[in-house]
Amino acid sequence: MQPAVRPRASWLHAPQRLRLRRAAFQVHLWLGILLAAYSVVIGLSGALLVFHEEIEDAYYANQLHITPQPRQTSFDAILASVRALHPDGVPVGMRDIGQQDHALEVVLRSRKDPTTTNLRYVAVDPNTGRILLDRLRYDGPLGWAYHLHFYLLLNHIGLTISGWMALGLLLLCLSGIVLWWPGLARWASALTLHRRSSVRRFLWELHSVTGFWAGIALAAVAFTGVYFAFPLPIAGAIVKLTGDNLREASAFVLAPPAKPSKPGAPVLSVDRAIAILNEQMAPAPPLQYLQLPTTPRDTYSGISDYPTLAPYTDDRRVSVDPHSGAVLRITNTHDAPVAVRIVQYFHAIHFGTFAGTRGLIGYAVRALWVLLGITPALLAVTGLLMYWNRKLRPLRKRLS
Repeated sequence: MQPAVRPRASWLHAPQRLRLRRAAFQVHLWLGILLAAYSVVIGLSGALLVFHEEIEDAYYANQLHITPQPRQTSFDAILASVRALHPDGVPVGMRDIGQQDHALEVVLRSRKDPTTTNLRYVAVDPNTGRILLDRLRYDGPLGWAYHLHFYLLLNHIGLTISGWMALGLLLLCLSGIVLWWPGLARWASALTLHRRSSVRRFLWELHSVTGFWAGIALAAVAFTGVYFAFPLPIAGAIVKLTGDNLREASAFVLAPPAKPSKPGAPVLSVDRAIAILNEQMAPAPPLQYLQLPTTPRDTYSGISDYPTLAPYTDDRRVSVDPHSGAVLRITNTHDAPVAVRIVQYFHAIHFGTFAGTRGLIGYAVRALWVLLGITPALLAVTGLLMYWNRKLRPLRKRLS
């Protein structure tokens, strides 16, 4: 009886014997060990943040929801009361403007520590001027989770560290997809778990099958995480790849500088600036977010999101000179270059809101994204257990 002929090493028939695959295994193994703790933390915190708006609304329901009534105050009066309450804070923006049943929030940056990411949010009833809630960005369990997910509790340096680790996770996902491929003869069997597997075999199958079904989505989430840490190089690369013009693309996301003015020139009132911005917002809804000028070069810049399925993917931006009230720039995302449109969807991809935040499909996709956030913990645990069974346990026995 002749011995069975081993198939020649090739990607289609025997990928396990390819040198490239062996190299991919070493990359996958050591990245998995190094990033195990990070992947658990970033995944579970991200899973919590998928429904952060609903959680925040429920947590602060009594403070953020208001009763519609005629306005009895002005935006300038609201800003003055917030400044009086926090003289050490610099108001940089106002959000949720014009909502009938939701409080307006004034965003403040610390004057003593202008680089901090822990901004202050003061919720105010826009109709009465009554202050409803005064909190820091990272207050409460949800704020802590946000700080952990984006900044690893370390502010800007944490974001940089997380960005490099997210790049490692991206390589981990891509190498895992390469390692999953078993060849043409066994690819269908590799898609599912098998009941009669041993414990060790079950761990391997659970790791492999889970990695396959979640791999592409995890890679996309990891890539957008890299973008959040390094937006300029990633966006610049996308502009180059799509053949767009960098200066033209920047005009859709960066506010223009204010026109030169004499020292001490009067600044438009907030109410007047909002009125001018709202005149220019149509056909988009009325102003939703206002960026306040904090330096002589800053403008009043307003943003309003068009009613689209995925949030933050289609907006209208208007910039107004803070002294003359002249309209300096109007942009619509749907008129933007392809690169800007791609980047605009990164937030929706990262948090699973690309199918919307409401409705059966929207909730279903976001629920899947919660499970996706749990997946890195499952992959880390099964991967470490496999390493223990294959390498560390035999080594322990030899040394004992």
